[in-house]
Amino acid sequence: MMRWLICLVWLFATPTFGQNASLIFTDEDAKALKTEMLAKADKDVRIFFAETFGQSIENPIALIGTSDPSLLNVHLSKALKEMGRRQRSSPVDVGKLCYEKPIGAAANRSYTVMCWLKPKAYDRRWLASIEQRLPPILAHEFTHQLQYQLANDDPPQRINGTKELLLGPSWMVEGTAEVFERIYSIQLLGQDAADTADQTLFNMQTRARRSRLTLAQLTETGSTKGRGGYGTARFAAFVLAQRNRPEDLLEYFTVLGQTKDRDVAFEKVFGLSFYKFEADFERIRRDFAAAKEYVKGQ
Repeated sequence: MMRWLICLVWLFATPTFGQNASLIFTDEDAKALKTEMLAKADKDVRIFFAETFGQSIENPIALIGTSDPSLLNVHLSKALKEMGRRQRSSPVDVGKLCYEKPIGAAANRSYTVMCWLKPKAYDRRWLASIEQRLPPILAHEFTHQLQYQLANDDPPQRINGTKELLLGPSWMVEGTAEVFERIYSIQLLGQDAADTADQTLFNMQTRARRSRLTLAQLTETGSTKGRGGYGTARFAAFVLAQRNRPEDLLEYFTVLGQTKDRDVAFEKVFGLSFYKFEADFERIRRDFAAAKEYVKGQ
């Protein structure tokens, strides 16, 4: 009994990897098991980013997880109150978040919310299944938390003289998170690890090839929502990561926080303007041979 109590203290009271573990909020139903699962995923993701990319988050983050959509905003309000953060003016849209995917997730500057389909029983079988699926999604949302932190974007800022949010464009924000979610899946879960570089590039290009959305259009709308948006954003960020380094995707947000200028930050990190990359991207998104040359810097 004493050994079990010590394990609980270590799991829930000790910051992960020298950092502040996320503050976890979940349902009373099977609370211990859900908390254990969320705490482990949070710890694994934080260790991954710290060890692989030297990135950590020190400011408090609430991690809300539930299988009951009606409780998601209840948990979120409680979390924000306990953290001394400003309450949301409008609730999270649980319809879009919780009913369109087996696991839905979203991140803001001080919290990540997740919901999943309620199983027949919260048992070790359920735990084994969700422990494979949930952490990569959490890595995606953790990337968003890093973007906010690196860009010093709390509270959210506007681009000078406009109503447009500083943290963007949207395809860069979401595409970067998609890339790091994929890296996590490969390195920790072994997903697609046997694919060759050519096969990976082809697979990543597929959804962008089918979409009619351009990066300029995604920038104008301020969202990657809609058919083909995520696929286009993911391939664009993947190309940048391959042509340079995955770390440079995060470096963009660091320089953005320093300069408060998207164009300056992008050109400083990647050596070309947004306009030039958008034009290059339209040339390579459907041409596999051209894409292969481009990621090699040609």
